[in-house]
Amino acid sequence: MYYVFFNNEKPGDLWDDNMLGDESFGKFYTGNGFVALNNIINNEPELLEGIKIIDEQGKSYSITKFLDKIEKLKIVLD
Repeated sequence: MYYVFFNNEKPGDLWDDNMLGDESFGKFYTGNGFVALNNIINNEPELLEGIKIIDEQGKSYSITKFLDKIEKLKIVLD
């Protein structure tokens, strides 16, 4: 499971909107956070500086590294 945090949010502040999605069997099942991140990338890229991506084990990813990781997966939109 991957989570996105906007601005000053912290991992303890988890909501449905923070869930980017889950990787399983070559697929990436998106959550509300994926839709929000996609909208920011396409419409307000200046906000990308304040975004953090963290997996369920606490490992951080840059937006580029995260997108590179899921690029190989089939995206399943919720």
